[in-house]
Amino acid sequence: MAQPDPDSEAETITIHELLERSAESALELQRKDGSFPPGRNYAYDEPETPVRTTSHWTMTLSKVYDITGKDKFKEAADAAVDYLLNHKVRPHGFTYFCRDATGKDHCNGLVGQAGAIRALAHAGPILGREDAIDTAEEVFAIHPFNEDLGLWERVEIDGRKLSFDRTLNHQILFAEGSCHLAAQSNLIAEQIGMFLDHLESNMRIHSNGLIKHYIGPPLSSVLPTIAKTPRYYDLIINEVMSACYSFSSKRRQKERGYQVVNLVGLSKLYQSFPDHPLWDSNSLAQTLRFVKINQEELVRRENIRHGTQLQSIAIAKIRSRFGGVQMSGYANLIAHDLQFNPDSKALLDIEGVDPNTRSAMVVALVDLPDLRISTK
Repeated sequence: MAQPDPDSEAETITIHELLERSAESALELQRKDGSFPPGRNYAYDEPETPVRTTSHWTMTLSKVYDITGKDKFKEAADAAVDYLLNHKVRPHGFTYFCRDATGKDHCNGLVGQAGAIRALAHAGPILGREDAIDTAEEVFAIHPFNEDLGLWERVEIDGRKLSFDRTLNHQILFAEGSCHLAAQSNLIAEQIGMFLDHLESNMRIHSNGLIKHYIGPPLSSVLPTIAKTPRYYDLIINEVMSACYSFSSKRRQKERGYQVVNLVGLSKLYQSFPDHPLWDSNSLAQTLRFVKINQEELVRRENIRHGTQLQSIAIAKIRSRFGGVQMSGYANLIAHDLQFNPDSKALLDIEGVDPNTRSAMVVALVDLPDLRISTK
């Protein structure tokens, strides 16, 4: 970010003002079918469909309509929801078609589906769209959940079951994106509860509190599960790969970027399931301690290419929610990830991220209170 001018007066703007300004720019970006231009997965430079950017804008537009009551934002949010409910984005009636990358699934694991579920669950009540809520619940229920391991499987867009999503943050974000539906769905509430029950044993942690990238269910549970369902054989591969990556400095760098992704997802689950014993565990305390100790480096995004480029906003959410501190105490931290160029359609200061992805990432502000942020 540009360094502040000590001779200029500090200017301020509120989170809600930032969201409305961004939503205004979105009205120019939205296409006739309600979608938004697709981005790319910046860490891997893979092409995406419009599902992720449209999901993000669905949340932002519906939030701004909720704030302002202006019809233009409702109309745009409704159009985005209509796109996410169109059969073209779920071409076989199963999961969302999220990416088209050679050699990889089209559903983008659990994380691709989490984005659409989260958006529909958020926008549905604001817009009075029961069809959005019903679709979110339907997509969630498509994914098999193994009660013995406390993990969900990936499901390809044609309905094929692809075994478990082995990436831990995908599992966490799928639970977090769906937790908004738990109050009205016993199925979702029960599965997320069981996911949290198993998470301490499924989440492997380095000695310094850094969360390992892959799930780590104990072999005592894995082997009987594979015996019953052979398609779960990749859990053995997962065990071998996890052991190898434990000594990889490159993998540690990747895991540093994802630390706050995991924890910001868990912080939302904490808000929805505050009485779960996981929150008092030593494992969680270790992971939070890592963020506190390494906060300055994470905020500077040193050697962080994976995970999220919005480290400061994520850290503010994590420390506020788990620490029981008002978010206003972290206003300066949040401001670190924002830029205030009046000619820019993007409010996020992110290098190496394509414009379509970057502008949609203003969704990170949707669940923040209306803080006043200094622009200098």
